Amino acid sequence: MTRVRKVLFGALSAVLATTLVAAPVQAKSTVIDGVPIVGKTYDSWKAAGGTAKFGKPLASRVSATVGGRTARLQRFVKGQVFYSSLGKQTFLYPSTLKLSGVVNERDALARYGFAEGVLLRTAKLNKTTRLDRLKLATELRGGLIIDLRTPTVAKGAPDPKLPKVTRVNIPINPDAIYPRYVTESTRRAAFAKTLRAAAAAKGTVLIHCTAGKDRTGWAVAMLMYAIGATEAQVKAEYLRTAGTDIAVLQAGLDQALADYGSIDAYLRSGLGLTDADFTKLKAKFA
Repeated sequence: MTRVRKVLFGALSAVLATTLVAAPVQAKSTVIDGVPIVGKTYDSWKAAGGTAKFGKPLASRVSATVGGRTARLQRFVKGQVFYSSLGKQTFLYPSTLKLSGVVNERDALARYGFAEGVLLRTAKLNKTTRLDRLKLATELRGGLIIDLRTPTVAKGAPDPKLPKVTRVNIPINPDAIYPRYVTESTRRAAFAKTLRAAAAAKGTVLIHCTAGKDRTGWAVAMLMYAIGATEAQVKAEYLRTAGTDIAVLQAGLDQALADYGSIDAYLRSGLGLTDADFTKLKAKFA
């Protein structure tokens, strides 16, 4: 009898073991308005408040692999959810992904009522950590990095190579004398090229120079004026960068007013922006 029991017990154990192997645990997920939220992204999203906090998803999550590590990011109406094996982060607008090897990083428009998650600004990117690169690769996937440094400086401290992210170098003299942004044709042409490149980009745009303060500051200020920002909004955004002085920005604005009569005229006559350029900028960033 004992032997029979042992045989039956062994057979039952084998059946249970086979059943457990054949029925893996299903990953947690949900679908909202036809958009799936799955895996670790779902876990992070749910733990951080779910739909009540983030609103509906705007699109399925995107992924990027950098240095053998894969990260995923999903955009929602009110914020984003980022997950990787090196770290995760959720945030609500007007915040943006936090980077540890880069300074002056932020969403340049979200807090002023303009488009969220489409215009980022930073200082130089050459000291990004592995986690930073994963964050940038997902948030900028399909988008554009505009580097305003001179070619020599850019070569000496190169931007990281990110999959599915385009990079363009539009060099501008770094002397930070803002009236020259108005009076010198070479600089005007560079800023015009910057705004047109930003408007034409399909995904999120990141603009940076070395400190993320002067050339980036002027480029962002002019983009903000082009999409309808007020002077107060432009100056508030400019002053968010460490080390800025409103008198420095004002010197450039005063030069534009003196030479062209208004900032709008500077954008149109000085930079050569057309109605079509304004329409594209507003469609993407306003």
